[in-house]
Amino acid sequence: MQHLVIAGSILLAAAPGEALPTMADVPALAKAAVARRIEVPPSAIHILAAKPSERMPGFVVCGRVDAASANGSAGAESGERFFVVIPGNFAILDQDGKGLVDSYWAANHCE
Repeated sequence: MQHLVIAGSILLAAAPGEALPTMADVPALAKAAVARRIEVPPSAIHILAAKPSERMPGFVVCGRVDAASANGSAGAESGERFFVVIPGNFAILDQDGKGLVDSYWAANHCE
């Protein structure tokens, strides 16, 4: 019985996982992460910077959601900023705290 458990754990450890995203995947993954947080059409999500992270494995993405496209009004503000970490699809927006987005943008040289 012990041999089956050990063999099973070795088999699980050796099983291939999900492929790591490439830079080509990043824009679509970032847009999907933002769209999960707020309901906007993909055309309203604008990526300003997407690059390998300096602090962790993966990528960081900075951008804005076009407020005029998102709610259909022509006189809307310039839009809500966002920051996304890929992989993980962790997205924060201005509505989560402008200071938090400011920190991530500054730390990752988004502006």
